[in-house]
Amino acid sequence: MISKIRKYQDSWLTKAILALTALSFMSLFGITGYVNSANKNRAVIKVDNLEILQDEMNIKLNNSIRKAKNMFGDSIEVTEEIRKNILLGLIKDNLNNMIILREANKENVSISDELIQKIISSQPEFMDATGRFSPDLLRRQLSYFDMTEREYISDLKQNIINRHIVSSPVEKIIYPRFMDKYFAQIENQEKVFSYITINPSELKVDRKISDEEIEQYYQDFAPQFEETEKRDVSFIELKTNELSKNIVPSAEDISDFYKENENQYIVPEKRYVLQMVLDSKENADKALAELQKGSDFYKVASEIANQDKETTTLGNITSDSLLPELGEDTFSAKLNEPVSPISSEFGWHILKVTKITPKKVTPLEAVKKDIIEAIRQERAYEEALNIISEIEDKIGAGDTLESIAKDYNVRINKVVSLKEDGSYKSLSNKRYKDTVSSGDFVETAFSYNVGETSQVIETENGFILASVTDIEDAHIKPLDDVKPEIVKIWTENEKSAIAQEIINDVVADLDNGESLNNIASRFKLAIKTTQPLKRGKEFAKLNSAQLTEAYQTPLGEYRLLSSAGTTTIVTPVNIINSSADINQKQLDSINAKMQKALESDLSNELVNDYSKDMDVRVKYRLMGFDDL
Repeated sequence: MISKIRKYQDSWLTKAILALTALSFMSLFGITGYVNSANKNRAVIKVDNLEILQDEMNIKLNNSIRKAKNMFGDSIEVTEEIRKNILLGLIKDNLNNMIILREANKENVSISDELIQKIISSQPEFMDATGRFSPDLLRRQLSYFDMTEREYISDLKQNIINRHIVSSPVEKIIYPRFMDKYFAQIENQEKVFSYITINPSELKVDRKISDEEIEQYYQDFAPQFEETEKRDVSFIELKTNELSKNIVPSAEDISDFYKENENQYIVPEKRYVLQMVLDSKENADKALAELQKGSDFYKVASEIANQDKETTTLGNITSDSLLPELGEDTFSAKLNEPVSPISSEFGWHILKVTKITPKKVTPLEAVKKDIIEAIRQERAYEEALNIISEIEDKIGAGDTLESIAKDYNVRINKVVSLKEDGSYKSLSNKRYKDTVSSGDFVETAFSYNVGETSQVIETENGFILASVTDIEDAHIKPLDDVKPEIVKIWTENEKSAIAQEIINDVVADLDNGESLNNIASRFKLAIKTTQPLKRGKEFAKLNSAQLTEAYQTPLGEYRLLSSAGTTTIVTPVNIINSSADINQKQLDSINAKMQKALESDLSNELVNDYSKDMDVRVKYRLMGFDDL
């Protein structure tokens, strides 16, 4: 199941975006590194009793893209390919985490809240200048990474479990040091390659196709020359926003909406707050006494609480930004008077309010128009359902699309020669080009006979009714119409046959010991020789797997490498071993690289092994991957 994620590309952009889903400052655990919810929010990943729903994956995807834009700027173009690569990476990460979490549950491995609290409070990134844990620094860091405390704690627990279940067992397997020198020599080794490329598209066919061959191809490839069924369809659209114009909310409706959504119209009171946190009641009382004498808050915080100005300043905040035990006293305190020491799990707090911004309430009259529009939008769908019911009754009574359009004063649109793939010949209103190509519209168009009016098709803007006006049945195109296509197919086949014949002859001659140079000269093929290249250096447009195969070829032998119809025959002609001494730094670098590769491979194998006893399901189609 995990290996099914085969399209995931390790581009630098995709890697960077996926890396943003974790907090880079969680160094203690080595963490550096088109979804449509439709009407049903179904599970897209399941591992036994654990599951992730469509909406959850959609949120994760959108968060990753948003973080990417925050990092690279809005100028970044998140193409459909990048979007799918990000989604595949998220699927892989979440699937791995679910398998690991399920294995942890089976082994009764759990992480206590006490351990999490201890870990968080010991993180250097969350400590102030005195080395004490600062909740404010924690909040600032999480805010910077666009993460809630709940998400942070969840990720932290997951990574501890991952380390216990996967990383720790794998790290015990050490890559042997005696291999370093061998791999260093291989890495520094250079090879010279000679190669020829046989591309059928570049070959010439020195004869023309005969009439008999044209006729034979026409018969053999008949399905390829089929003209699919086409349909002319008339349709109307009733827009929800237009229906909402007929809705007139009462004064009571407007008042009720205002009360139910009053938080939208109220800006809560804000206070500019200073805070010092002390380790004992004694020091807190001492600090309070100094403040009551008129001492400067920042000075007392520095001398007794060992806090700098930045740590002491909470800034302009609302009540819910504070710990529950601090909020009530702080927001009832008088201006510039210190609040008596309050105890919490973090110590003893003394706070002072230096500025108060009163609560601001927007009156009903000021937002009445917006409320009326909001109520209309809320009720528009209900109104639409009533009209749908009316229309269905009309259809049942035999009303035509034309009469329904007249009743509701809407225009009839037409699409001509619509095919099942969503393409068409013409459309009366280009605004509907996406609509008529959609799966729902096409399915409806091909489900009814001529003259029948369809059931309603819901869209983002309202709903559509359609009626088929003409059907052109599927048929084989006349021979004269497809002759150019037949000639093209025949030519491509001829070129492929010629190319294969050349390849067979070249391979036979190479197997008989003839040099690639002589063979290339005889067949009038261009032969190229590379400069000395280190392992992995690209040439001849070979992909990474083909390059690996080429570099593994012994001197004097050859490799036949084919991709997208083009065949490259490669042979190493010289090997150049580096004469430079390999220093300890290079050996250490090689060892670290090989150790990392070994751990990665073993981790994947371990997770795969865990998953064998689990019910693992990934619904790729629900996430927009029709080919997985």
